[in-house]
Amino acid sequence: MLEYGMTSKGMTNMNFLSKNIVAGIWALILGEVLAYITGQLESMTPDYTLVGWCSVIMGLIVINCVDKITADANPSEKNN
Repeated sequence: MLEYGMTSKGMTNMNFLSKNIVAGIWALILGEVLAYITGQLESMTPDYTLVGWCSVIMGLIVINCVDKITADANPSEKNN
């Protein structure tokens, strides 16, 4: 059985994974809600599967880019 101990590397990987899972779920929910509202306003039927995949992919790209940008902007992290 694989266990993560209290090492900083294990916790970093777990935080990274949980952050991406939460971001993917929220992107899916918000993308589907936006597709529904847009579909009702335009009187058309959106492809919810395509909207779901696109929103999750874009959400993961955005959260990882923001995480990378903010990590590079922290000067205290660079000295370690």
